[in-house]
Amino acid sequence: MEVKFGTSGMRGFTDTEISPELCWKLGTALALYFGEGSELVIAYDTRPGAEKLAGICAKAMENVGAKVVNLGVAPSPYACAAILTRGLKGGLMVTGSHMPYDRIGLIPLDEMGVIPSRAKTNKLEQMIREIPNPIEVSGSLSEPENFTYDFMIFTQEIVDSQLPGRGIKVALDPAGATGAGIASRIMNDLGCDVKAIHDQPMDYAPRRMEPRIDGIDELVELVRDTGADFGAAYDSDCDRVLFVDETGKPLSEDLTAVIFAEYVYGRTGGTIVTPVNSSGLIKKIWQGKVVDCIIGPPEISKAAIDNNAVFAYEESGKYFFPPRVMWADGIIATAMMAKIISTTGKTLSGIISDFPRHVQIKRNIKGTWQQMDDLLAKVKTGFHPQGATLNEIDGLKYVYEDGSWLLIRPSGTEPLMRIYVDSPSPTKAKELSQLGMNTVKRLIEE
Repeated sequence: MEVKFGTSGMRGFTDTEISPELCWKLGTALALYFGEGSELVIAYDTRPGAEKLAGICAKAMENVGAKVVNLGVAPSPYACAAILTRGLKGGLMVTGSHMPYDRIGLIPLDEMGVIPSRAKTNKLEQMIREIPNPIEVSGSLSEPENFTYDFMIFTQEIVDSQLPGRGIKVALDPAGATGAGIASRIMNDLGCDVKAIHDQPMDYAPRRMEPRIDGIDELVELVRDTGADFGAAYDSDCDRVLFVDETGKPLSEDLTAVIFAEYVYGRTGGTIVTPVNSSGLIKKIWQGKVVDCIIGPPEISKAAIDNNAVFAYEESGKYFFPPRVMWADGIIATAMMAKIISTTGKTLSGIISDFPRHVQIKRNIKGTWQQMDDLLAKVKTGFHPQGATLNEIDGLKYVYEDGSWLLIRPSGTEPLMRIYVDSPSPTKAKELSQLGMNTVKRLIEE
């Protein structure tokens, strides 16, 4: 049984890599870490095995003296907000997030509702290794609490409006997962006229779980058919969101972040935190400070806290709204977007037209974990593109004078090498992407 935290929690195939025994040991370690008598939240998604594994984790927590608040099938932002607003010690989200439905994740949360830092998960790893294998593994969950109304009130506070979506028609696709029936109710309560698909919990995936441009055709049709002002597609636990404008055109996640920077924070003053794989577009429009950080929610949250950031985001569709929302929250981001359109009177396509464009290309090369171990070192040794400077905050980022860049880094959750490119020039973006792909493929073959 491998005990290892990745970028965001422990992830793997349900019941094999994320086994009942591992769940028991993590639940035990988590309760011991937070201390006897700690009140901890647990929530889980709709995929097969999630409820069973959550029950094992909860039973293990209670076995060593923790008090468990069960939110049942619920989005990750719910669990985070419940911890923060109730003053709890922490919790655990059992979700596969954006991954395929045969995989699951165990994602600890600290007292701020934030995924713990690497230093904290290193300690948890060591604690798990020291816990004896259980003789018998079983578990059950108490009756779940409904946090929907509380979260709606919390959202109103963050968005600073009781009806931020007044007069707005929004199309939603929660993919039959934790946001099904919940996101639509919240947006309705916030003043929106909601049209939704896949709005009942399902134990199978009606589409690819990661909300990306090539997997949301049904949402695009819904937006066009209903005349919605915009659309939003979520992943399994609603920490990621992808927006679609009123014409059915999906927005890049970096462009969405620029819209928030402009219309929520007014371009000026303060610091924005974003990982090294974010587009250079934000640095063109933000007149305050932009801080690069390591990829992944724990590092984004830490950098946002350390730099007293006013806003933070990740190019995967994760948006953070400090100082209270230090976690990625797709539902609050949707409420923010509704407020922007409602208060400005502009269409989303009209808002987009105000900004310059960057071209992004994101590609992956599959391999084995063994190949990934030393591949980055081989790239650094054997790849020296002319005219580029090297940034090694996270992976290898080759930055050119015109602002274009090529990033090569291993995935934190899968045996993949990611090849990311960003450029104001479509031609250069294609050239850099192919250069990165050819380089990595050659080194794998060698």
